[in-house]
Amino acid sequence: MTRGGAAMQTKEGDKFKKAVDGVEYILRKIVNRMALLESKDGKRQILTEVDNLKINSFYQKMNLNEK
Repeated sequence: MTRGGAAMQTKEGDKFKKAVDGVEYILRKIVNRMALLESKDGKRQILTEVDNLKINSFYQKMNLNEK
């Protein structure tokens, strides 16, 4: 993982784990500075600023080889 949290190039399809409860999300859409995250089971969605994804206290970017 990079030092600044999420990699510099955050893109649709990236996977994140919410630090508070460990739920895994997929980045579905980026519009301007906003990101739409959807849980793997499709039951939850979160709208947040892309910059928030770089804060390890909130979200941890998952590596491609992680489930």
